[in-house]
Amino acid sequence: MKRLFGYYRQFDELSPEEISQELLARRDEELRRHPATTPPLDLSGAAWHGPPHPEAINAATFALRRAVNAYPDSAPLRAAIAASHDIDPARVAIGHGAGELIRSALRAVATEETEVLWPGWGLLPGLVSEAGASPVPVAAAELAARRKATAAAPAARTLVAARPNDPTGAIIPLDHLIGDHWLILDEALAGFAELEVLDHPRVIQIRSFSKAHALAGLRIGYAIVPDGGPDLSPVLGVGAPALAAAAWAVEGGAESVRRRREQADAARERLAAEFPVAAGVGPYAWLALPVAEELAARRIYVAPGSAWGDEHHVRVTLPPEAAALDRLLEALRDNALNH
Repeated sequence: MKRLFGYYRQFDELSPEEISQELLARRDEELRRHPATTPPLDLSGAAWHGPPHPEAINAATFALRRAVNAYPDSAPLRAAIAASHDIDPARVAIGHGAGELIRSALRAVATEETEVLWPGWGLLPGLVSEAGASPVPVAAAELAARRKATAAAPAARTLVAARPNDPTGAIIPLDHLIGDHWLILDEALAGFAELEVLDHPRVIQIRSFSKAHALAGLRIGYAIVPDGGPDLSPVLGVGAPALAAAAWAVEGGAESVRRRREQADAARERLAAEFPVAAGVGPYAWLALPVAEELAARRIYVAPGSAWGDEHHVRVTLPPEAAALDRLLEALRDNALNH
């Protein structure tokens, strides 16, 4: 017991960031001394590497202890989100993550001519079909021309687009997207960019706390709908712990989001300095090298571009730790030398 007390006592006066750095340094030293135990490096997932801010977890834990016996009230979170965007709280819907809100939006407004901007989130075509619509993949480069060609009947269509895009990180110009049709903007990565909130009668913006706030496990997001737009809120709302963590994120999480954005930008810069990476923002790098199998042989896992219909790229989820990025860069350099 005394040994455990002494171990934790050393962290009493340290900030969460200093504690994290200290533990990561110890882990890296241990890996250097015992290289045979080096674990796999998974850079294929969509979630942010690393935990959320401790205060977000504290808020969720407090709500779990205090309010789990009562039906949750989303009004305070809706008000906080509305205040942060300077909009009416009636335009804000809280839901179980961006994915469920996209599903609800599609069910509310999709038509048989719904188009999915591609590359994009892999589950989108299935959600479009589930809503009774017909997914029509559209590449970003084709979007402006397609809009002109179908200008005679624009209201018969619904367009779904990720902004920033997954996997490329590109921010598609709004003049390529907005028209008389319904537009559903998947802005799950909005925390990594400066995106405006639109006041348009046929635009729905959907955002998430999963990526920039590292709260994917709580499954919470929000939609901004036009005045008088569809109600996308789930029946009886979202759980109290998720609401509490999200409320802290809106009111106190700006600094931690800024830090994650800087980490992602710095990692992308380092990677792009040596290898071909698409210009963009967010926690992913769209790397123009078909190296998924070669990296997997070294226990480094990335998402093959074939998941987005592109055999010549891989998507790398950028790690915030320098040691993890060093390991990826070393593997890529070795692969380049061997080819």
